[in-house]
Amino acid sequence: MLTTTENSVSSLPVKTVLDELLTVLHSALQVLLNAPTGAGRSTWLPLQILANARLPDRIIILEQRRLAAKKVAYQLK
Repeated sequence: MLTTTENSVSSLPVKTVLDELLTVLHSALQVLLNAPTGAGRSTWLPLQILANARLPDRIIILEQRRLAAKKVAYQLK
């Protein structure tokens, strides 16, 4: 029987692309992943990459809404 946490993780949209993403990360320095809010891209996915990719322990996540908000704020100054 799945626990609540396991059940929530199994329904994350990014879980379906994890294997492909790990493969691509071995040949690319940067990867752009576009996923909807709540897909797990900034919470679950980085932990999986660190645990499974055997890459340097550094992942940079850019939040598009935050970047857009900062750009607008800068332009309004």
